Amino acid sequence: MEAFMVVLLFIIFYSYCGYPLTLMFLSLLSKNKVLKNDNYLPEVSLLIAAYNEESTIAAKIKNSLELDYPKEKIEIIVVSDGSTDKTDQIVNSFENLGIRLFRVEGRVGKTEARNQAVLAMRKEIIVFSDATAVYEKDAILKLVRNFADPSVGMVSGNLSYFEKEKSTMGFATKLYWTYETTIKKAQSRLYSLTGAVGCINAFRRRLYYVLPPKIIEDFTEPLMIIAQGYRIVYEEEAVSYERTTQKASQEFHMRVRVIRGGMEGFLFAFKKLNFKKHYFILFQLFGHKVLRWLIPLFLIFLFAANMTLFISSNNMGVDILLGMQLLFYLAALLGMLWKPPGVLGKIISIPTYFVIVNTASLRALYLTLATDLEAIWETNVY
Repeated sequence: MEAFMVVLLFIIFYSYCGYPLTLMFLSLLSKNKVLKNDNYLPEVSLLIAAYNEESTIAAKIKNSLELDYPKEKIEIIVVSDGSTDKTDQIVNSFENLGIRLFRVEGRVGKTEARNQAVLAMRKEIIVFSDATAVYEKDAILKLVRNFADPSVGMVSGNLSYFEKEKSTMGFATKLYWTYETTIKKAQSRLYSLTGAVGCINAFRRRLYYVLPPKIIEDFTEPLMIIAQGYRIVYEEEAVSYERTTQKASQEFHMRVRVIRGGMEGFLFAFKKLNFKKHYFILFQLFGHKVLRWLIPLFLIFLFAANMTLFISSNNMGVDILLGMQLLFYLAALLGMLWKPPGVLGKIISIPTYFVIVNTASLRALYLTLATDLEAIWETNVY
């Protein structure tokens, strides 16, 4: 039982600390630099996905019109997934400024709506964006300069979260995303990312793989481009801003959707990848994704084993470990029930966020095994 606990502790430590440290060390030895060219200006289609975004779409269009990219080389298209509010009317009001509406009848989900739009596009580079994402003026310039390197098939931009109102959940979200961004940088330096930021990414149109409607493209499309022999790179200077979630319930449901989409995408793409050729991709997928998805199971097993040993043996190390776990989960519960101000609130938000993310992983794992993934979902309803 003690050996079992040691193995579980090692797996948990490796997933959150060992893998990132190993990745960063290996990336320092890598010579896979991206051959960027600031003068490379291909024709671009900016596709903005929208479903009932009447409150945000006008601001998004105005932000897109202000981007620093040659006007003759960029088209801006809003892909409306059967919106039933005033989204389409608002988009059409910008028609005289060159904004195009691509409406998909019925509600088919973001993946299928984008599938239909991309198949109708003819520009060399496609940029995916969301209606809630605010781009820095040079974001597309920074994205496309990476395509001067023929080995690059897709570029992920840099998502930066901001808080409209200060909250402990917002602080924890930004801290977690900083951690994830560090991993993305190391992956890109080593060779390739295994996913892309959904609200700001660009790819060569000819490499686009038409995914089934129920497969979320943020994670799966990059893997399909890797399968074609290209790399996915991270562009830190291509910045997009989005608001953090403010409530634990919002973060939980968002994480369930994202993690479940990743699981389904992994199962879909796994058989398409040649791991003899892309062995580092296998290393990254299991170290960063698969192990992380399984962490809640390891945590449950660890607590159960720890409790069993606490009852049956007299070992100070076992007692200390159980005490640390109980304090950690008590702090997480406290963070959900009480929102203390200042530094204390920020400290408590870390175990709270950790528990929310891992509970979401457990829920996503159950849903993946027990039910079919739906192609559509509602946003901002929790």
